[in-house]
Amino acid sequence: MCGIAEAQLALAVVTTVSDFQNKKAVHKRNTAVNEISMRNADHAYLADLSKIDNESSRAVSAKAIAELTARQELAKNQATAFNSGFGNSLRVMQDMSGKHDLGFSEIAFDFEADMLALQGSENDAYASMHRNYANIKPSDPPSLLGSGLQIISAGVNYGVAANKARNKGVY
Repeated sequence: MCGIAEAQLALAVVTTVSDFQNKKAVHKRNTAVNEISMRNADHAYLADLSKIDNESSRAVSAKAIAELTARQELAKNQATAFNSGFGNSLRVMQDMSGKHDLGFSEIAFDFEADMLALQGSENDAYASMHRNYANIKPSDPPSLLGSGLQIISAGVNYGVAANKARNKGVY
């Protein structure tokens, strides 16, 4: 039969081992949740980059279509001017070319503005991923050394109690 001191020792050891195993399970679960959160943040970042890339491709296509339309309009206007016999054909061509160059400048300006906005969107997507990573709380594994020290401490307390009992209060 065991006495109170032995029961206290057994209870302390079982409690410490159980606590360590529980903390280990919680750490494993939290680590798995953190990995899933990181994967989700990565997936969202890549989805954002994909959208930005698609918008960039559409902007390039829109620029090419606008330039083609402007060139066709210039060619049409030049042909009309030549065939209509307007005064000084050189001056007519210079006027049309000036308007055409202004149109190309507007197209280039709009395209550059779109590209700068998309670059800002890329930066925002990266910042969002970084914020998601920063919100993930790290999970510390339980301390095997600390659990071992608790068990040793319970053993020392048991030894002290047993000595006190044998030596009538003196250990």
